[in-house]
Amino acid sequence: MTQLRMSQVIVPKAFTTLPDDADKRIVIGTLVKSLVTARKLSAEHIEQVVDGAMTREAIGSTGIGHGIAIPHCRTPLVKDIVCAFGLSEAGIDFDSLDGEPVHSVFLLLTPPDQKEQHLMLMKSFASQIRKEHFCEFLQEVKGAQALVELLAEFEAR
Repeated sequence: MTQLRMSQVIVPKAFTTLPDDADKRIVIGTLVKSLVTARKLSAEHIEQVVDGAMTREAIGSTGIGHGIAIPHCRTPLVKDIVCAFGLSEAGIDFDSLDGEPVHSVFLLLTPPDQKEQHLMLMKSFASQIRKEHFCEFLQEVKGAQALVELLAEFEAR
């Protein structure tokens, strides 16, 4: 099984700017809708996916610190692992582990049969976050292409 990378599962068309006054549910809903717009998900499944991600959030916040959150859920509604990205200039309260506001949100949706790939992807991404300057560069990203290039560059290090 090849090692999946964040740069491979990110959906460039699902790059979105988040509303400033958003709470977790609005953030997740906005990102789910961006995946619908990118044709990775069907519009009638928005609430189901938002509920799935919120159920996961109830277990423990996916605000992992350094201004980053990775809400996620397993759902049979996607065939492959897909990831939407949302950017918040103002920062969002995501109950992060470090108490800091979140500026970068990666919504990860995984088919139920790809549990191993999901765990490997999360582990690989966690190692990117720990690399020097990654978080600062991430906050400077203004578009989908720049995001994919940043992820690929850090994954290659």
